[in-house]
Amino acid sequence: MGTRIDSVAVLGAGALGSLYGAWMSRAGLDVTLVARESHARQIEAKGLQIISPDASQISVPVRAVSDPGFVGDVDLLLLASKSFDTQELLENWPGHPAFAFSVQNGVGQAAELVKRYGGSAVGAVSMVGATMSNPGEIRHTFGGATYIGDLPTSNEGFAGAISKALSAGLEVVVSPDITSVQWSKAVLAVAAMGVVGLTRQDYHRVFLQPDSRAVFLELVREAGSVAVADGAELVDLPGPLGVASLLSLADDEALERLEAIGQEMAESGATNVRVSILQAIDRQRPLEVDAVFSDVVSVAQAHGIDVPLVENVTRLLAAVDASIRGDV
Repeated sequence: MGTRIDSVAVLGAGALGSLYGAWMSRAGLDVTLVARESHARQIEAKGLQIISPDASQISVPVRAVSDPGFVGDVDLLLLASKSFDTQELLENWPGHPAFAFSVQNGVGQAAELVKRYGGSAVGAVSMVGATMSNPGEIRHTFGGATYIGDLPTSNEGFAGAISKALSAGLEVVVSPDITSVQWSKAVLAVAAMGVVGLTRQDYHRVFLQPDSRAVFLELVREAGSVAVADGAELVDLPGPLGVASLLSLADDEALERLEAIGQEMAESGATNVRVSILQAIDRQRPLEVDAVFSDVVSVAQAHGIDVPLVENVTRLLAAVDASIRGDV
């Protein structure tokens, strides 16, 4: 099998998936976005509108459809949907990829791709930030790196091939230990989404408010212990909050560091950072409780580790999710 990538399907092209698709389209790849009907219709009519962090705006012409059945075999599949939409999207997509990766939340985000496509699937972590302003319009909020790495099940060198397809418009890092990178992001996701989802705070206020700051740290410690027990070597990902460094500090030092991060965000004007779970709650959309929280609890139970705070946050967010879905 060759390693050339020319055609791409992005399943679940919301803000983040659309941004990746636009980058690859601008690099000359044949990209199809599979998105919600309103989003796809606007993109088809006017192109994808992207507002950059510096407030500049571009329009990217790219094919967009709402039915995955309209997309056939491709060289590269990018799965960018919410985790609870994964099964339906993949079951309704008749195509087959030569390469596949996911930028979804959670440490188990590649599992379904591995199950279906075996060695074609690699692991990935996105530190890119994007939000949906309106159908057909997204805001690129943070230009972080995208980490790609071969899984134990991946065909050798496939991560490198995918990185070449992405590198024309993205900062791409090929990681020799992508599982540890996934865990490093997942630990922070548990803390950030847990506190924000229950307090409805903008992100910088989590670190400025003493109670939310303390809960954030305890969630990092509990989730971090699960990651280490599962064999991860936690690392500091780019950005002000490095999970490995934070866990190396005593509680008082760690809390001081978190407060300083909040102050730095406020002073720099980063006061409108709304974590994805808060965006979902605002729009009354289902939450990714299983992918972000329940999977961590399951791994903790498998290793015999007590994570009482993570468990209780999981229960509370499951109740919020049930209310949104109308299950109560």
